[in-house]
Amino acid sequence: MMRKAVCVVVIMAALMASASQADLLVNGDFETGDFTGWSVNTEPGTNGLMSIATPGTTTPVSGQPTVLGAGQGNWYAVTDQGGPGTYSLTQTFTVPGPVPQVILSFDLFVNNWHTTDIVDLSRLDAVSGGPLQYARVDILANGSGPFETGAGVLATYYAGSDGISGPYAPTPYSIDITGIVGGGGTFILRFAEADNQMIFNMGVDNAGIVTVPEPGTFALLGLGAVGFALYRRRKQA
Repeated sequence: MMRKAVCVVVIMAALMASASQADLLVNGDFETGDFTGWSVNTEPGTNGLMSIATPGTTTPVSGQPTVLGAGQGNWYAVTDQGGPGTYSLTQTFTVPGPVPQVILSFDLFVNNWHTTDIVDLSRLDAVSGGPLQYARVDILANGSGPFETGAGVLATYYAGSDGISGPYAPTPYSIDITGIVGGGGTFILRFAEADNQMIFNMGVDNAGIVTVPEPGTFALLGLGAVGFALYRRRKQA
């Protein structure tokens, strides 16, 4: 009888954990070995590609070194090129109704092998436009194009690079995006970069978007677990 009560508590605890860790993204760690769940776009004329590669090895086109990050697994996404290009990696996600907190997390490195960053948030057109050399991470309005730089950009959380040359290890980011998406709805997460000065590698891994329930939700689940256990105990007595 006590074993059954303990099992109920364990199950309820698991439900509590899953409620706080429901990931709204698909294949954010790229461990399928491909771009399942993601859309990859390149500006016409781009001289390069976005690939699934092995962390800590050289990049697939230019052979630049990379640094293995903690918990990277077997695969990650990276841009690499032999000439100018613009790349966009996007995934649509839906926040199910108003929630108290939404957290975006990802591991990112941006190796710029040029002498400086060239950032212009109004442009993602390295092939057809003027000098650009930067990466960015954005939340876009649903229905925005992969290279949107206008009103469809709801928030930008990264712009530039990790520094000149490198290589740099992936940096883990955890960002509260509740103010943008907490009311619920459908949005787009975008990782993008534009380069036309020198080799530029943007590496993405372990992307996730999780909702965090109200504290009262945990309390109710916990009380439910205890109450059910007591009910079972009394019934068996």
